[in-house]
Amino acid sequence: MRTLEAEDVDWGAGCFVGGSLCLDFCNTQGGRSKARDNERLSSYQAVVGWADAAQGLDVREASALLLMAQAHPEQALRSLEQLRAFRERLHRLFAALASNQVPLAADLASVRAEICAAIAVAELTRHEQGFSWEVTIEAVGLQTPLARVALSAQQLLSSEAVVHVRECERCSWLFVDRSKNKRRRWCKTETCGNRARAARHYQMTKG
Repeated sequence: MRTLEAEDVDWGAGCFVGGSLCLDFCNTQGGRSKARDNERLSSYQAVVGWADAAQGLDVREASALLLMAQAHPEQALRSLEQLRAFRERLHRLFAALASNQVPLAADLASVRAEICAAIAVAELTRHEQGFSWEVTIEAVGLQTPLARVALSAQQLLSSEAVVHVRECERCSWLFVDRSKNKRRRWCKTETCGNRARAARHYQMTKG
């Protein structure tokens, strides 16, 4: 049982449509339009809640990070600010790739720096299907969510799936298009898809 509770944010299944931890992380900002004006990571505790729900942390790790954040609030705040800054650079990078544009050099440099920092403290772990980089809270403490997102970004950027990264046509959310015909347009059909259809219907019937 946790000694502390993560901030009470509803991280339901609808928050995890990206198909990759790093894209779901990018999607913690943004509302019903392309404007990224709805911040859901309002505190480090909210970060822990998101990472727990995204299966980027287990219960033991989440509890430990909440205790660390309580014991070191200034360090937790710096980690939160670093996470948010990295998220927006990561979003711009993947959004550029999704639209077949050249990413900004500054965004590429920033993402590369975070990936290199994560790999520098990670262990190369063997699995049945190969190897992966893994970091522990014992090694990086409050930086664990950032490091794991960075390693997820490295994995996606170096995989064939990167060419199927899409940005929702209505909002700013990102996802890997794994549909059979690779024509997925919306982050979620029941939200952005329905709003787009309603908007088209209104345009056709008004006047």
